[in-house]
Amino acid sequence: MFDDDDDFASSLREKTSRTSDVYDDLEEMDDDVSRSGGGVLSRFSPVQRLILAVLALIDVVVIAVVILIVAGIIQL
Repeated sequence: MFDDDDDFASSLREKTSRTSDVYDDLEEMDDDVSRSGGGVLSRFSPVQRLILAVLALIDVVVIAVVILIVAGIIQL
């Protein structure tokens, strides 16, 4: 009976240590991002950021035109 308890306890200890290692790795990644500043966009090159900005601008314009068409301000 003690062998089963020892096996269970050791497997639980192993799982706990693996879980804490994962959390430690995640905390290190968060620290790296917060130190570098800029967040997600800092990972993109300037050209990629420009393309994202242009795509966002096109998205806003298309949504505005659709709203104007639905409202009846612009007629096709």
